[in-house]
Amino acid sequence: MHTSIRSVLFKISLSILISYGSQFAFAQIDDLDIDMQEDVQCKPDEIVTGYEDFKIEDATQLKVAVWYSLAQEEYKYKNYKRALPYFWRVLMNDDTEKFKIVYHKIADCYFRLNEPDSTLLVAYLGLEKYPDHSSLNYWAALVHEKLGHTKCAIPHYEKLVEIDPQKKDYWSKLAILYFQLEDEKALEAQQKVCDLDPADVEASRLLSQMVIHFGGDPLQILRETYKKDTTNIENAYRYGKEAFDAGFYKDATEPFKVILAINNRNTSAMEYLGRSYEALNQISNAIEIYKDILQVEPRNTKIMCMIASVYARQNQFTSARTYVRKAISIDASNGLPYMVMGEVYENAVNYCSNQRSKKELTYDDKLVYQKAVGEYHKAERDPNYAADAKRRANQLRNLVPTKEDYFMQKNRSEPREECYSWMK
Repeated sequence: MHTSIRSVLFKISLSILISYGSQFAFAQIDDLDIDMQEDVQCKPDEIVTGYEDFKIEDATQLKVAVWYSLAQEEYKYKNYKRALPYFWRVLMNDDTEKFKIVYHKIADCYFRLNEPDSTLLVAYLGLEKYPDHSSLNYWAALVHEKLGHTKCAIPHYEKLVEIDPQKKDYWSKLAILYFQLEDEKALEAQQKVCDLDPADVEASRLLSQMVIHFGGDPLQILRETYKKDTTNIENAYRYGKEAFDAGFYKDATEPFKVILAINNRNTSAMEYLGRSYEALNQISNAIEIYKDILQVEPRNTKIMCMIASVYARQNQFTSARTYVRKAISIDASNGLPYMVMGEVYENAVNYCSNQRSKKELTYDDKLVYQKAVGEYHKAERDPNYAADAKRRANQLRNLVPTKEDYFMQKNRSEPREECYSWMK
C-alpha cells in the first residue's frame, strides 16, 4: 500500500550523484571541480510522506512507546525496511516530542537503504518543526552534498557550525563547498579549520592552496598559523620552508630556531637553517650548523658536500677537498661528491686567475679545468648525476689542454703556480 517516498513530490535524479564525501579534507585544490550545476529545488513546496494515514485519533503514548520499541529492535539488527513502518507510526502519533529522535532514525534508515530523496524529505519534514535540529541539518547537508547540490548543502552546514562552532568537520565541509562556488568565504571557513586544529598540516596546506587560488599570499597564512602556536613543529616547519622558498631567508631562520629549541636533533630544520644562513652570507653560522648535523648523522654525505661547497666559495680549497674526500670514503658510488669536487676546481681557477694582473687562461688553469672534467666524468657513473655531469664536462671542453699544449709543456700534468699548491 505504501510505496517509497521517492515516488511522491520530492524526486531527485540519481543520475547526478557525485561522490564528493570526506576526501575533500585532503584534496589538492587543483583537483577540485568548480560546481557548474544548474539550480535545483532544495526543498519541496509541499511535503507529502505517504504515511499520513498512520495517524490514529485514539493512539496512546503507551502504543507509541511499543511501536518505538519494535522499531528499535529491527533497527538494532539493521532490518531497516522492517523498522520504517514502526518508526513512521511513532512519528505520526507522538504529540509529546518525546520521540523527536525518530526523524533522525528514519532518515538514517533511508540513507542506508540508498534512498537519498526519501532521506531528504524526512529531514525537511523534521526541520519544519525543529529548524535547529542538528542531526536533521546534518542529513540534509550530507545528502545534498553527495548529490552535488552545493548551494543546497551550504545553508545546512552553516546552521551546523552555528549550532556547534567547535566542530572541525563541518567547517571543513563548508570551506570546500564555498570553494566550489568560487566564494571567498572558503578562506574564512578553512582558516577556522586550522584554528580548531593547528596540528592539522593538511588543513593548513589546503588553506594555502585556497589563498593562492584567490590571488592571496600563502606565506601570510602560514605565518599567522605558526604565530598562534610556536610550539607546533609541523606548522613552524611549513612556514620556515615556505619563507625559505620565497627568498625570505631572515624570516625563515626564526621558525627553524624554534624547532631546534624543542628538538635539537631535527636535522631537516638544521639543514634549512644552515641554508638560510648561507643565503644571508652568514657563512660561519652556516658551517657551524652543518657540522652540528654531522654530530647527529656522521655519515651524511650530502651535508659533507654542502660544507665543501661553502668552503670552496670562500676559497678555502683544502678544507673543501677534505670534506669531499670524507664523503667519497663513505660512498664512492655517489656522484654528488665528484660534482662538488669539480666545482671546487672551477672555483679555484676563478680565484687564482683573479689574483694575476694579466687576465688570460694559463696552462696551469687548463690543467685544473682538466681535473674538474675528470671529476665530472666520475660523477657520470651515478645515474642521478649523469646528465648534469656530462653537461658540465662539455662546457669545459674548450678550456682544457690541447695536444699542442701538452707537447709544448713536455706533458706536464700538474700545475706549478703557487695558488694551486694545495693540490699537491
